[in-house]
Amino acid sequence: MRLKPLNLTLPLLLALLLPACATTKPAAPVAAQNASAPAAEEDVAAKADEAKLPKVALTPEIFYGVLAGEIAAQRGGAGSAGLTYLDLAKQTRDPRLAQRAAEFCLLSGQLKPAIESLKLWIELDPDSLQAREQLFVALMRSGNLQESQPLLEDLLKREPSRAPAAFVQLARLSSKQNGGSPESYRVVSELAARYPDLPEARFAVLAAAADNNDQAAVQRELDKLAQIAPKWDLPVAWQVDRLRRADVSAAVDFLKNELARRPDAGMELQAAYPRLLVAAKRFAEARVAFESLLLKQPDSPDLLYATGLLAYQMRDVKTAQQRLQAALQRQYPEQDFVRYTLGQIAEESHEPAKAMEWYRQIGPGAQYLPAQSRLAILEAGDGQLEAALNRLGSLGSSEQEKTSVALLQSQLARDAGKPQRAYELLTQALKAQPKSGELLYERSLVSDMLGNVGNSERDLRQILKDKPDDTQALNALGYTLANRTTRYREALGFIEKALKAEPENPVILDSMGWVQFKLGKLEAARKNLEKAYYAMPDPEVAAHLGEVLWKLGLYQEAQALWDRELSSHPGHEVITETVKRLGGKL
Repeated sequence: MRLKPLNLTLPLLLALLLPACATTKPAAPVAAQNASAPAAEEDVAAKADEAKLPKVALTPEIFYGVLAGEIAAQRGGAGSAGLTYLDLAKQTRDPRLAQRAAEFCLLSGQLKPAIESLKLWIELDPDSLQAREQLFVALMRSGNLQESQPLLEDLLKREPSRAPAAFVQLARLSSKQNGGSPESYRVVSELAARYPDLPEARFAVLAAAADNNDQAAVQRELDKLAQIAPKWDLPVAWQVDRLRRADVSAAVDFLKNELARRPDAGMELQAAYPRLLVAAKRFAEARVAFESLLLKQPDSPDLLYATGLLAYQMRDVKTAQQRLQAALQRQYPEQDFVRYTLGQIAEESHEPAKAMEWYRQIGPGAQYLPAQSRLAILEAGDGQLEAALNRLGSLGSSEQEKTSVALLQSQLARDAGKPQRAYELLTQALKAQPKSGELLYERSLVSDMLGNVGNSERDLRQILKDKPDDTQALNALGYTLANRTTRYREALGFIEKALKAEPENPVILDSMGWVQFKLGKLEAARKNLEKAYYAMPDPEVAAHLGEVLWKLGLYQEAQALWDRELSSHPGHEVITETVKRLGGKL
């Protein structure tokens, strides 16, 4: 709720000012021949309300207090504004100032002064039902159940029509009292006992029972609600959410049973069932449930979208495309997300032209950068590297987006066999973000590809200068020194520090095994490389492990390992170079 600013010149300050101006002459009476009866009644009511207000002189203290309070509130100091108004309300005995104090205190979460302000408001304006209702809520929020109960009883006695809203509020508040205390349960039960057939009262008892783990009472109230309010979804939705947070499967079972005895439940509650099945990763069941709902509402964009996504999840590409396109035609709100998904489906179906068509339709917004990135990837894959790089060049509004774009440009250039172009792009990007660890790390890898160990080492050391414990940079520097130089002892120091931070990381274990191999510690190297390979069966790790096995005289084991990896990664550069260098068989 947005708090409305107080009009300093009219309703409050003039009301305080006019009674003090005894010498001011009243205005001449205005003819009321054409005034309507309702207007006259409103005027009488307004005069009656005005008569209740205190006769207070507008002192500088009051004027500047009101002004200071409003300014503080506008600058985010609702708490201090509330306290200022509370002091003014005590001085002036004006209920409007007490109301204003309560509003600011509640807004800032200060329950104690809020309660004090609300009590003062009621004292100054005993007929205000708004003040009583807000005091009840504040007392419940503070856990003061003993005082809140008679207040609600009095409120309902004065205004019986407020009972439904009051009990819904009670249901939402009761669970906040000490994690669901027996006292809160007692209060709610006693209040609701007078309304045995009021659905909102049964809901309040249900909520209190659930929070006090009285499952028998929960079920009893649910049974009652199914009889007296079978079309009211709120209690069921509330219980579903409560169960979902603890156990999705329990929420699924509960909602399935409730829907079975609530055939006229709202579509939102019915749709919650397949959504829960999706959360439980029971996709086949979710699809059947969504399809059943789609039969009832065949033009629902939400259901078309949901069934389209599930069809895609289950690799039914044709249905996925049909449903998602139908959702677009029926104005599903997240249009660009649907277009992006259709683009992905087209890519996976080996239809790059169709994918590009979908991506081009995506305008500025959350999906624009991902769509442009996919377009660039497809262009680069089609041999249009410079077109792809140009497309990406102007993208990115934040530093992180610009970093992501530069990394993608580098990747595209590397994949196209142009590491020097990647190096140039990264160097340009680093001019704007010279301390970007991601860009420095990527440029170090590109420098290594170019055979420029000095530049690679420089960038990694720059990262470590800013972040001495950066595990990725420690490992990369250690591996680079082990693989490209003879500074094995220095390399070992970096890798040991990285491995200490992440002892089960297979990438670092591979580096450790490789530097141990370089240092002639073959058995230790074999142990770490085997551990790395079993955790991450990567062809480069296999090349390292195979070389260690070969040096240990285990030629058949090494050859079998290489053969297995080459069957999965034909022509892998590192394995091929290793086998040729050692005299193995390709």
